[in-house]
Amino acid sequence: MSSERDQTSPSPTSTFSAPQADATDLETGSPSRYVLVGIATTLALIVCCTLAFVWLNRSAGSRDAVPTPAPGSNARVEVSGLLAPGAAFGVRGTGFQPNEAVEIFLATSTASPVSELRKLGDAIAGPDGTFQRDDLTAPDAAGQYYLTARGGASGFTRFTPITVSGDLVPTAPPEPPTPTPGPSGPLPDLILNSVAIELETGASCAYVSTQLGIRVIVQNVGSAPAGPFLVQANNQQQLVPGGLVPGQTASLWFAGFTTGANLVVVDPTGMVVESNRDNNTFNGPLAVPTLPATCTPPPGPTPPVVTPTPNPNPTGAWYGQYFGNPDLVPPVLFDQNLPGPFLNVNWGTGAPGPNVPRNNWSAIFTGNANFPTIDNYQFALTVDGGARVFVDDMLIINQWFSAGLRTVTADVSLTAGLHNLRVEYYKAGASARVALNWKVNYSGWEGRYYNSPNLTGPIVIKRDDPPASPNPPGFLNTAAISNWPPPQVNPFNFSVDWRRSVNFPVAGTYVFTATVDDGARLLIDGQIVPGMDDFTAGAKTLVGTRVLNAGQHFLQVQYVNYTGPGSLSLTWALVPVPTPTNTPPIPPTPTPTVPLPPTVTPTPAPPTDTPTPTTTPTPAPPTDTPAPTDTPTPTFTPSVTPTPSATPVPTDTPTPPVIIVVTTTP
Repeated sequence: MSSERDQTSPSPTSTFSAPQADATDLETGSPSRYVLVGIATTLALIVCCTLAFVWLNRSAGSRDAVPTPAPGSNARVEVSGLLAPGAAFGVRGTGFQPNEAVEIFLATSTASPVSELRKLGDAIAGPDGTFQRDDLTAPDAAGQYYLTARGGASGFTRFTPITVSGDLVPTAPPEPPTPTPGPSGPLPDLILNSVAIELETGASCAYVSTQLGIRVIVQNVGSAPAGPFLVQANNQQQLVPGGLVPGQTASLWFAGFTTGANLVVVDPTGMVVESNRDNNTFNGPLAVPTLPATCTPPPGPTPPVVTPTPNPNPTGAWYGQYFGNPDLVPPVLFDQNLPGPFLNVNWGTGAPGPNVPRNNWSAIFTGNANFPTIDNYQFALTVDGGARVFVDDMLIINQWFSAGLRTVTADVSLTAGLHNLRVEYYKAGASARVALNWKVNYSGWEGRYYNSPNLTGPIVIKRDDPPASPNPPGFLNTAAISNWPPPQVNPFNFSVDWRRSVNFPVAGTYVFTATVDDGARLLIDGQIVPGMDDFTAGAKTLVGTRVLNAGQHFLQVQYVNYTGPGSLSLTWALVPVPTPTNTPPIPPTPTPTVPLPPTVTPTPAPPTDTPTPTTTPTPAPPTDTPAPTDTPTPTFTPSVTPTPSATPVPTDTPTPPVIIVVTTTP
């Protein structure tokens, strides 16, 4: 159709011709075609203008809007004292989201729209949602002004009034340090070589309170020495007083860590002029390493002896007493009752109660908790600030240092019944929080100890004995267990029942070996392993095997000690499956083949050509039946009658007569 229309439509230079009978108005270029095009163009222009007008109004509205706080936001900025014209001043921000980017603005009125705000600077909120800028510049003209800040997630803060007084003499801002050599010359480059959670410096084992912290290694990879600088890890800072020469490293350890993101910054105050500052910050979670064996804390300063008021509450509730100093020194300014059995208090940035300051305070929380069973209990302390935990007046967690939010754990073996708990706390940063909970926990071997040599009588203590090697395989070795046997157990004539679920990743036959003094028994899934059941006195080695499916299996080790120091070591290994020898296959013995004489296949002779030296027998008439005899006729012509054992002669045509050629062997 289109080709036909192209052939009939006039060219651009041709004169207008009369329309054909079957042509439409648009095809013929009638006046109504131009009317429709004009209407469409006008409508398009109207739509475009309307959209542009709406967009411009919205943009103008956003610029002219007055900054308002986001719903539910507690962010704010604070300024202390009067300001001199053009003087440097400091701003503190609180209530922002952790690690949030913040912009700081100046306004001349609380009704100033966003478009009229004057930006003074930027800041990054710390993990506690606070920031501090001490290098902002006040307006040159005296008068009343207002500060506000905008967080990327928190939005604008409320206006904070500031007064710039002409009666104050402005102090000249400090001259910026001149780098030597200049920016065009060689410069240092401080980088974070590594950041990891590690054990306290110089410690070979962990206290019950798991003294872990952040290890920071800083290196100067630049071509010039770096002067003194600070390193910040969360809310703590340490000085590298001698700086670093090119290639040199500095190792620093910061007590405590957070379970979420940890913020580490090299030279946060910009003391060193560097060639590159993009590699000075780490902000993310850190892997908590496997804790080493526990040990006795080295001698140190004895915590102050504090005698709190006895808890007036019934069992399961907590009693809190607050002091107006960080050292738990009386008098008590405020006390309160808190629900139990767990302790969980989050004061945020506010004061804990009337008459107690917002900062530099401490508290003691006491409680009596009922533990229903004799078991190993894992206590978990979550704290923002400093804290320590006592169970029956025994210190089990010691975090009495200033640090951000973190969680530490400690395992304690307790008898069934009531136990006294005490948590001591002091506020160290902008926010305050403390929580304590516990649960029955066995991550290694569940050890049940008896003061009898036959696993009878009451259980003296149940505790979590660590395996001798990581899991898998998780062997058992009393030499690797701290404080073994426990002091609650007799030095001799005692027994132990260890239990643990172990994962065997590969199915097969396992050999178990126990070196024991005095006796031991091994059960797997409730069945005694043959060869691993001997409770006689004396040192010995027991060996047994068991076929196991892949997966979890329940192991139970029963041990007895009669006299003298005892010991037990249990290991296991998978018996390797013999690998078949790669012997080349023996080729089959060839069977000698005796050549057979060629099979004579009678071939139907052509009807006209019979090249044979013998006399061609006269074909039998169709009605003749060959004589069933093996004796040839008494003529020179051999009989053409086949013997009974002769193979029937195949024929290609069923039409008789069949001509058979017989070749005689000379």
